[in-house]
Amino acid sequence: MNKTSTYSKAYEACEAFFLESGQVPTIEAIRPMIGVNSPAIISSAIKSWKQDLSLNVRSQQGLDPGTPKALMDAATELWALALTEAKASIKDKISGLDAKQLELDQLTEDLKKEADRIGQLVKITEEKYQEEATYLKKENERLAAETASALAQLESYRTTVSAVEMKNAVLSEAIRQEKEKYQKLDIQYEREHEWSFKRIEEEKENHRRETAQDMYRLQSEATRNKQAAEIAQTKLGQLSQQLNEYRDKVSLLETNLAEEKLKLAGLTLDKANLQSEINVLQERIRKLTTKVKKSTIQK
Repeated sequence: MNKTSTYSKAYEACEAFFLESGQVPTIEAIRPMIGVNSPAIISSAIKSWKQDLSLNVRSQQGLDPGTPKALMDAATELWALALTEAKASIKDKISGLDAKQLELDQLTEDLKKEADRIGQLVKITEEKYQEEATYLKKENERLAAETASALAQLESYRTTVSAVEMKNAVLSEAIRQEKEKYQKLDIQYEREHEWSFKRIEEEKENHRRETAQDMYRLQSEATRNKQAAEIAQTKLGQLSQQLNEYRDKVSLLETNLAEEKLKLAGLTLDKANLQSEINVLQERIRKLTTKVKKSTIQK
């Protein structure tokens, strides 16, 4: 690297160092900024920069470069005092901004912890609701299976009742036919010849006894079938009541599941709102930090 390039970089580094720190540049401060270990060139650049700064200060103060040295020195001392006071003021402002930054950092950390806590709570709640939803689903499937079984059993009882009713109808028809047969025999008995009356009477009596026995048997069977039908009907009513209870229970479980889903949606919305507030605070912090840096550079 040539001397002119090193000198230019050192001169520019002096200006940058002064604007950033408010302090007069030194060889130790400028050397790492330009990455060149050349004390003579850096010292020359610092001297030129100081002279130019002095001329610039005198020019801004309305002093002619031909002004007596004593007056110029006094102006320079006043300018140095002003720089010192400005530096102290800037330092106080930076300290205040640092304190505010610490407060903002603490607020951000607190918000982050709160967001993590809410996220953990939402996660636990989601897991809980998922477990409850799984349980409700299994319970619903179990109730559905029991309902299907009850319906199948109900259909079986209905079939049994229908069969009993059909059997009673057949028995009633058989009784009716027997009565008709008895009436026909009775008429036949009356029309038979007198000589066979006694034998016919005996046959009639035997037939009456057999018919009475058959009728008693048929009536007893009909009574038993009727009792079986009543029992089946009672069981049918119980199954219908149980089916209604199962349906009410399923409806209640579905209502509870819908309410839990609504609560979960509310928690999700709260989480989204909190995240939005955190984003707004982070954006304000970023803007405030940028503003502070710009203000520091301008001053």
